[in-house]
Amino acid sequence: MIPMDQYKSARAEAEHTTALLRAALQRAGLPAHEAARVRALVTGKGRAYAEIGALPIDSAVKLLNALPSESVPVPSCSPPR
Repeated sequence: MIPMDQYKSARAEAEHTTALLRAALQRAGLPAHEAARVRALVTGKGRAYAEIGALPIDSAVKLLNALPSESVPVPSCSPPR
């Protein structure tokens, strides 16, 4: 078990980072209810994580298009035929 101060520090870091990530996802065009799927997580060893979770494909495409890219642009999302 990790010391409580280490847990609290990791939790604060994870919460801060996930809040920034949620805001960035909304700026990229994801609806708030999808950006809210980003959660702060602290492991039993005290490591901080931002868990993103599953996104609908159209939102994943918006996220990819918002990221800087040196390669081919992401195709637009279209329903299967």
